[in-house]
Amino acid sequence: MTPARTHTASGQAVPALSPAPVAGRQSTRRKQLSALAGAALALVLTACSEAEEKRSFAVPSDLCGTPVPTAVVDPALPKSGETVKTHAPSREVGDTQCKVDVDGTTVFSAISEWQVDPSVKEAARINPYIDVDDHTSEDGTYMWSGKGGVHRIPCPVAAAKKHTDRNKLFIRVLIYNKEFSDADAAKDLLLAYSKSVADSKACTGAAS
Repeated sequence: MTPARTHTASGQAVPALSPAPVAGRQSTRRKQLSALAGAALALVLTACSEAEEKRSFAVPSDLCGTPVPTAVVDPALPKSGETVKTHAPSREVGDTQCKVDVDGTTVFSAISEWQVDPSVKEAARINPYIDVDDHTSEDGTYMWSGKGGVHRIPCPVAAAKKHTDRNKLFIRVLIYNKEFSDADAAKDLLLAYSKSVADSKACTGAAS
């Protein structure tokens, strides 16, 4: 756009000066932007606060009597919920299926079971709806994924009491929480639970 021009007394044309910005309008605009930013921040902080308040249960420090650090149990639990409950029909090593429920829905299970086949890969395939074999340890004793894992562990005392060749002890962790997909956290939970079972009196004969 061609700028407007004015003429001097000598007849020369010079560009007309643009009107100076109104200071009051700029100040009002800044105040409006500041208010909007403050409101947005308040909404974010409120949302975060509400999300934290929704989880009112305490993270369990054991899975049906088997001690496990809360730090490895926590990620497998939903970010919200009122109550958490762990329950198992049996706590006998090799015959345990500990279910962890939040608000009445099972979010994951920790299982110990005897198998004939020592293959971890075959044990991982027992789970038709949950893939737990994305990763394999260097020693081949466990496999895991973002939905759990399988670990073959030593349990000589309990195994010696078995009267059949079905004396290979496996630990399985199956995570049903749809929001969970952290393979590293699943691995940590699997190894922590496995270690606690392997170190138990039932497996070693000594007090844990």
